[in-house]
Amino acid sequence: MTARLVVFAALAAACSLRLAAAEAEEEELPFDRWYVGAAASLTLPQGGSGCHGPHRVGGAALRAGYYVSEFWALEGEAAWLEDFAGLSAAALWHWWGYERLDPFFTVGARGWVGRGPGQVGPKVGVGTFYHLTDNWSLRADTDATLGLDSRVEMLYTISAGVQFSF
Repeated sequence: MTARLVVFAALAAACSLRLAAAEAEEEELPFDRWYVGAAASLTLPQGGSGCHGPHRVGGAALRAGYYVSEFWALEGEAAWLEDFAGLSAAALWHWWGYERLDPFFTVGARGWVGRGPGQVGPKVGVGTFYHLTDNWSLRADTDATLGLDSRVEMLYTISAGVQFSF
């Protein structure tokens, strides 16, 4: 059941990214920008179940994304933690921003595999950018993943890192 959900989430994300890219190509938007980023992350399962020691697991994440419009971006993320890894696809909505501070909401899907919690399901989150220059930004965000077929009902992730926009 879990493998089917991961495949379904991957196909849905791929279709969404392709449709958004096709729409952006048709409109020839001036702000069509790709970005990449890296972050340190901390994962906290609900109630501390399914993890070792103090019930939190640290690791790193890499992200790549595309701004479909001035307010919307689509991104993919790969995360490596102590004894498990995760893949996710999400849409970011920049709902309000000043020149440098740029908060956003995220919605998407994530799957964790390995000896850890084994989590697959939808995710939502909130975060902010602090734009240092036109290309470089600091990023902090947090999200929650709902486990559809898992012994851990919720898995929370907190991350902070840098992002480069092309």
